Amino acid sequence: MFPYGCNSLLLMKIAIISAIVSPQASSQQPSCLGTRLSGAEDSGSYTLDVDGQEGPLAEFNVYCDFSGLDTMTVLHHNSEDRIRVSSGGDFHLQVGYQGSLEQIQAVVQKSASCQQFLRYECRNSPLRLAENISWWETTTNTRVYSWGGAGRQTGQCGCGVQQNCKPSPDQSCNCDANDTVWRTDEGYRTDLTTLPVVNVSLTAREGEGYLTVGPLVCVDESEFIPNEWWQIALGTAILVFAALLTFMPAFIRK
Repeated sequence: MFPYGCNSLLLMKIAIISAIVSPQASSQQPSCLGTRLSGAEDSGSYTLDVDGQEGPLAEFNVYCDFSGLDTMTVLHHNSEDRIRVSSGGDFHLQVGYQGSLEQIQAVVQKSASCQQFLRYECRNSPLRLAENISWWETTTNTRVYSWGGAGRQTGQCGCGVQQNCKPSPDQSCNCDANDTVWRTDEGYRTDLTTLPVVNVSLTAREGEGYLTVGPLVCVDESEFIPNEWWQIALGTAILVFAALLTFMPAFIRK
């Protein structure tokens, strides 16, 4: 019950103003950020229409993470578990995403940044990226001969770029030590022009290892936030002003 003579007319005004100035909630927003601004509060699975109603791409489900200040779009795939790579022969992994590659690319292109985790745990199983023995592939089937944490440095792992590989800083990767000690090369890929990872190939396998390919995680582009928040701020100001006009006479009479 509203105090000070608030009546149904004011409630009607508030409802009309809110409908005009507030973003409309929808399960078919083009991004997780749009979904969050439309009123969604809880992280979870949401349906996106990344190219709008007029675009050719179908709607699809993604995981939207609203837990922090940044809005994250998490694109899961069918190979996120730690996978054993046995010795002998060649190993090939095809990564299948929740959504088509065209849909995934549309999300990447609209994002401010993206990252995807790669890890290889090894024993007597070198990566030898510089020799083109191991690689991963982009959506255009382009082979990338560098590992997580190496940026755009070809033939390198993260430790090779930082020159802190073990046991020798002259190595390109920790796994290239090719010894009986369990070693790890890991890090994030962040180059928007190559993500996501769609295939991983580890050929001429020796020893044993474990491969981990994380989900693709993107931070939504925030270029349209000012317009949305301007609407929200205007709506709030109008509602406060309308309430004051209604309540003030009652305060004055007191």
